[in-house]
Amino acid sequence: MTKPRSITPVSESALMVYFADTVDISLPISIGQYATQLEQTFGDALLNCTPSYTSLLIEYHPLKVSELQIVQWFRTTDITEVVDRDTSSLVTLPAYYSHEVGPELVSMSQTLSIPIERIIELHSQTTYTVCAIGFAPGFAFLAEVPAEIQVPRLVTPRAKVPKGSVGIANHQTAVYPSATPGGWQIIANCPISFYDPLAPQNSLLKVGDKVKFEPIDKKEYFELGGQICQNWS
Repeated sequence: MTKPRSITPVSESALMVYFADTVDISLPISIGQYATQLEQTFGDALLNCTPSYTSLLIEYHPLKVSELQIVQWFRTTDITEVVDRDTSSLVTLPAYYSHEVGPELVSMSQTLSIPIERIIELHSQTTYTVCAIGFAPGFAFLAEVPAEIQVPRLVTPRAKVPKGSVGIANHQTAVYPSATPGGWQIIANCPISFYDPLAPQNSLLKVGDKVKFEPIDKKEYFELGGQICQNWS
């Protein structure tokens, strides 16, 4: 049973709800469920709910709901009902693993002394949990990357990482939903769009979802709209 450990005001119209001090891979699912039920309860009185690994940021309209009402909601809501209702879903993302779209695939193989095929196998056979969404709109942090293929961020981040790039940074993996600067080690590309800035509510991934990557070949990659980046900065 997951209960908030503390609720702290962070501004005149925002609260931070803390659930734990250390990361637990099952915790984001529960936090995501809290966010969902909060939004269903308070509707447009909430401006934003941002779940993370151990906390939930709640931004609200102070003329429509008060801090006391939100705090009271946490005190009176049937916590077991919220936590036990598994609203997560499994999302399968196609991924083209190749040095053509994954410039670190070869160097990772050399550094870790692991065949490229083994890196692909471990990365694609793991079921990940969406633990947080941030850094850039629609950027979903997925955990937990198998220890055998965990690598740190690049020492020097790239000025531009192509949309769809699949990267690893320590215990996390992610897909860049748009072309942005970034320092994750890129091993593949996912050629589908799963985040629309004009309709962010329809994002394919939400906190608590389960994600798997399905390896595809070059032909399938192009058929799905994938492109080869000619200049990695």
